[in-house]
Amino acid sequence: MKRILLAIIISLFGVGLLLAQNTRTVETPKQPRPQYQAAKKEKKGLFSFLKKKDKPQLKFSEEERLAFRKRVSKAYAENAKIERKADKIKRKEAKKGEKFHGHKRPPKKRPPGKQKFCKICRIKH
Repeated sequence: MKRILLAIIISLFGVGLLLAQNTRTVETPKQPRPQYQAAKKEKKGLFSFLKKKDKPQLKFSEEERLAFRKRVSKAYAENAKIERKADKIKRKEAKKGEKFHGHKRPPKKRPPGKQKFCKICRIKH
C-alpha cells in the first residue's frame, strides 16, 4: 500500500514538473515604448527616505526640441534688444562727433582755477 502511494506521489510530482516547463505563449510580446532620459535620476543615499520623492517626468524628443527652441528664442530676443539699444547709442554719438560723458551738451570749459568737479562724469571741467 505504501509503495502504491509513493509511486502515485512520484508520478504526480513528475507530471507537475513536465507541465511547469511549458513557458511558451502563442502571442508575441509587445515591445516597450522607447524612453528618453529627459530627467536624471538621483542616486539613493543613506538619508534618501527624508527627501521628498518626485517622479521624473519623461518627455519625448519633440517636446524637448520645442522647449529648447522656446528658451533659445527668448534669449535671442533679449540679446537683440540689448544690441539694438547699444547701436542706437553709438549712432547718436557718431552724429555728435564727441562723447559728452553723460551730458546732453558739451560741458563748458572753464579756466584751470575756476574748474568744478562734475558729479555726472566725475571729471573737473
